[in-house]
Amino acid sequence: MMRFNYFEEQGAFTKNANGTYSVNFQKMKQATNSLSALILKLQGDGDKEGLKEIMDKMGNISPDLQKDLDGLSAKNIPVDIIFEQGVKVLGL
Repeated sequence: MMRFNYFEEQGAFTKNANGTYSVNFQKMKQATNSLSALILKLQGDGDKEGLKEIMDKMGNISPDLQKDLDGLSAKNIPVDIIFEQGVKVLGL
């Protein structure tokens, strides 16, 4: 959830009037880089309080997102797809 909320805050994607989402690829790249830098800094500094602050702020599902997720569930659209990949999957 932290990534979703961070990317949304950075304008990496927007929700359209019709309920779909659009990605701004340039902003997504910038947001990915800045979030990675932030996480690495917090880890490197051992800043548990800083991490807690971010998780408290961005670690929750907003009512709007929950409504979208409920809509997917109502239509039986999976949201927990796991991609299995690698040499083992290919049988090599």
